[in-house]
Amino acid sequence: MTVDGDPLARRALRAHLASERDLDLVGEAADASTGVDLVSEQQPDLVLIAVTAGDQRSSDAIGEMVKASPHTRIIVLAIERDEDTQMQLLRAGAAGWLMKSIDLEVLPRVLRGVHAGEAAVPRALCKRVVTEAIGLGRTDLNRLRPIRSSLTRREWEVVDLLAEGATTAGLARELQLSQATVRTHIKHILGKFGVHSRDEAVRHVERLRRDPAGSPSGPGR
Repeated sequence: MTVDGDPLARRALRAHLASERDLDLVGEAADASTGVDLVSEQQPDLVLIAVTAGDQRSSDAIGEMVKASPHTRIIVLAIERDEDTQMQLLRAGAAGWLMKSIDLEVLPRVLRGVHAGEAAVPRALCKRVVTEAIGLGRTDLNRLRPIRSSLTRREWEVVDLLAEGATTAGLARELQLSQATVRTHIKHILGKFGVHSRDEAVRHVERLRRDPAGSPSGPGR
């Protein structure tokens, strides 16, 4: 899906992607708000969104798209090189950042890479990304996770919030899930940990964080 206020740019992308057999254009939006609605409706694998430096609405829209369709990978197309804006949009949930002047012959390869789980980050930005990641790793020790884990990413989000004392209602609000879905996640977590209560699950997580190379296959193993 593409989000771009320039109809000529949308037309150029449409024409170029039409020749790619494994890439189907499922929607186009002329503004960020419409883009959020389309992402929620279409649940695309990839979104190309054009932004300008300091465009707060696009940053907000990216966060809304991620919530509306968690599997969607979002790639920013930018006119200007602005490192602060790049980092802001990556924090909002973008999986990559490209200059809008990118050679369209290269774009399909980039799209396939991002769809496969790669990040499209300019080399000039890599140092800052790594520096911030190292800093996060040093300060966010309360959310350290084992190297080997049977829990899904969503289940770990639930576990992290349980460890902070969140209730079922609080988990539902924070993760934008129904309370029934939250209870299902907790049931799966208890089963994978081999425990019978939320308090036991939290204590088990604390043990795992003291030994992050361990495996959450059950208490005492």
